[in-house]
Amino acid sequence: MNKFVTIGLAAAAVLVLVFVGAQLMGSRRGPGGPGDASPTPTSTATPTAAQSAPPVLPEAGVPQGPYVVTGADDAVQVTFDVASAGWVPLPEFDALTKDDDGLDPPESVGVALLAWAWPAGTGINVYGDPCQWLTTSPEAPAMTPDEIAAAFAGQAETNATASTDVTVDGFAGKAITLRVPISYDLPNATREEKFAACDEDAFAFYGVGGEAGHARNAQGAGQIDELWILDVNGAIVILDASYSPATPAALVDEVRTLAESATFDAP
Repeated sequence: MNKFVTIGLAAAAVLVLVFVGAQLMGSRRGPGGPGDASPTPTSTATPTAAQSAPPVLPEAGVPQGPYVVTGADDAVQVTFDVASAGWVPLPEFDALTKDDDGLDPPESVGVALLAWAWPAGTGINVYGDPCQWLTTSPEAPAMTPDEIAAAFAGQAETNATASTDVTVDGFAGKAITLRVPISYDLPNATREEKFAACDEDAFAFYGVGGEAGHARNAQGAGQIDELWILDVNGAIVILDASYSPATPAALVDEVRTLAESATFDAP
């Protein structure tokens, strides 16, 4: 399943686009559109003894405690243990974000955590060069966390770290960090202008085997994406914590803890 259509660090995520919020996600279906009608306001009845008033949520909208971030059509249900206030859900991207400024590319120093899963047998096309992604798609997709991490390690321009073994909720995989070159930065430029030298004005990390177009792309120069690539009963799950070089270390630690709190179940 292709998680994306380019929207305009909306950068699909993280997942978890730090480049933040819907602007962190990159591709995948964007929320709303010119043809969407605004809902007609309706009056709300005062709760009675037979009615339970909805719980009062933190200002950001996500209650502390277990929070299911994936949709009903995803191959795996991913739940995070939200331990602090301030997280905002982005259900259209299977993501949570914090300190989002809503800009594309973002100017704030927030984070996003994406949780994307594909059914067993689905491969990931890690592009040889994210800028020239149309012509550097592999002949065969990577099928396992080891193969996917190895492909990222050899990817041009992203300056990938060495991959490490990781286990989340008892499921093994690989962790690796990617970085978008700061050389793409142009003052007062849009995301498309920053990556105008790239195929279709996109700096794309990977696509999904058998599907057209890229899946995950960057929203700005300097973007950092920490990936947990896991095999969950044959399904590939990628947790993506995305942030900016200027993001406070405490917030980076918070999104890492959130990612590592993930549990996985059948949808």
